[in-house]
Amino acid sequence: MKKFFYSTKSQAMMEMAILGPLLLMAFGIVVTYIVKMNNDQYYLMESFRRALKKSHDENKAIAYGTWDDRRGADASNPVVGQKITSSGAGYALWAIPNVDQSSPDNDPQDMTYVKVNDVNGIRGLPIEYPLGPGQAGGIETYYITTTGKTLNVNTNDKHITSTLGAATGEVMIYEINKKRYVQGRVSGGGGTLQGDQ
Repeated sequence: MKKFFYSTKSQAMMEMAILGPLLLMAFGIVVTYIVKMNNDQYYLMESFRRALKKSHDENKAIAYGTWDDRRGADASNPVVGQKITSSGAGYALWAIPNVDQSSPDNDPQDMTYVKVNDVNGIRGLPIEYPLGPGQAGGIETYYITTTGKTLNVNTNDKHITSTLGAATGEVMIYEINKKRYVQGRVSGGGGTLQGDQ
């Protein structure tokens, strides 16, 4: 009877050892998907609001695109993270057309803007690239990424301390309508764990 109890207990522990990481990985995938969907919805609404404001301010039809590729959490690489891209596009016409027939050039024209990574803006201002009237197109991205990690483990009288530090440096090159725009960023972090043997 005692042998049977230990074998079922060890089997249950083995099942939990296999099932636990699988459940954690599935949970991480679901959370990452929800974050991406939330970001996409945010940037879709933001692009429409920006198009509406610019259309009112400039008296033109405005096409406005947003692109964001920040680093998000990653369960398999917690300090460095993973790249999560989100985008949106909006088109609005909130303009007063010119009724003077003698100057047809004063009628509202269309204009296209693209905003890329507003977190890199100066004093909270977005980085906008005006593409000109009647322009359209996509963004091609090129990334140069360097990642470094350091792990230190110290053992002192059955006391273990481990320290993990990591940093990532990126240069992002965005090609929009055959013009290239360069941005860069650096991120990093670390942590310490302690325990007794």
